[in-house]
Amino acid sequence: MEKYYVFCDESGTPSKKDNINHFIYACILIKESDLVKARNVRAHISKNFLQGNIIKAGNKAIRGNFKKRIQILNYLCDNLNFKIHSLIIDKEALAGRGLDIKQVFIKFFQKLLLNDLSGKVASFQVFMDSTGDDNFQLDLKHYLLKYIPRFQANLFNQDNSYHLKSDEEEELIQFADLIANSMLQIYSGSKKNINWKELYEILEPKLLKPIVFPYNSVLNQDEDEENFTVSNNIYSSVLDTIERFKENNRDKVKNTIVNHLVYISRIFPSKLIETYELREEIKRVLSQEVSLEKIRLLIRDLRYQGILIISKSGKSGYKIAVNEEDISSYFNHYLSYIIPMLEKANIADEALQISLDRNNYNKINKFLKALKEPDLN
Repeated sequence: MEKYYVFCDESGTPSKKDNINHFIYACILIKESDLVKARNVRAHISKNFLQGNIIKAGNKAIRGNFKKRIQILNYLCDNLNFKIHSLIIDKEALAGRGLDIKQVFIKFFQKLLLNDLSGKVASFQVFMDSTGDDNFQLDLKHYLLKYIPRFQANLFNQDNSYHLKSDEEEELIQFADLIANSMLQIYSGSKKNINWKELYEILEPKLLKPIVFPYNSVLNQDEDEENFTVSNNIYSSVLDTIERFKENNRDKVKNTIVNHLVYISRIFPSKLIETYELREEIKRVLSQEVSLEKIRLLIRDLRYQGILIISKSGKSGYKIAVNEEDISSYFNHYLSYIIPMLEKANIADEALQISLDRNNYNKINKFLKALKEPDLN
């Protein structure tokens, strides 16, 4: 099996006080046979897009120029074969004081990142953007050796090695820097770019399923949704319906709800969004407090307006329909109410036919008929 070279960097800070609610590790996995090509691609991007400067999200040429970011990412993804292994940390959902300490935070999450990576790739060398002083870097290596049992014998040998390098010492880390920052602009609510869809469409073909920590993060998926797939025809049709709705809708709260449901349906299509999450999104976008009951009523109204918002039996939350299973769930949800109601109506109808004379029965039957055969005009 061919060896992979793995170049990693992060975006965000471990602090909960930085007004950034997520921290992201991104690693690009490049086969050994593609390593020379990768270095040529990096050199081309630096020369032709950045006047010879390093590829770094913090550079003014990229930070203040979204179009330039898109051009670089498009060139990178079109000209290099690689995959993205990532870890999305929801800092707001973290519990326990230990992870408030920067050194503990870095050790814990690099361990989590590499443990998951070891299940995907048998032979690899990791180049992580360096952090801290020499003593901490040595301590970090010893920690990882101790807590990754599968690699205790050889994590730092020639076959599976771990290196802390700056992005100038190992230039391919620059790719991970840009990708990690771009992912932050996709996945983190506080840093989400208004053009997140454009970023996501470029990176999606390269993305392995992200790890999300902790499990109670609003970004996390259900554990039983590993084989969840999206039907492009159904999803496109649902999105078309939503676009037609938005053309005529002037209710900002409804638009915010719909936009957030669409956003989650794109990055995590099996995820159900809790009502309180929609409340927080409305507060973030509109600086407006809306009650949970009001949101439920707005969801009801949106369904009357043709938006296929799904609820699943035995689970709380809402999502946009993205496949046949969702459509089936949508109609089965209502049939579970409608069929028992019609059965009760039929029983009442039969009882009334027996007990009432024809004249009185005809007066009441029109209500039963309207229930069973509604006039939809």
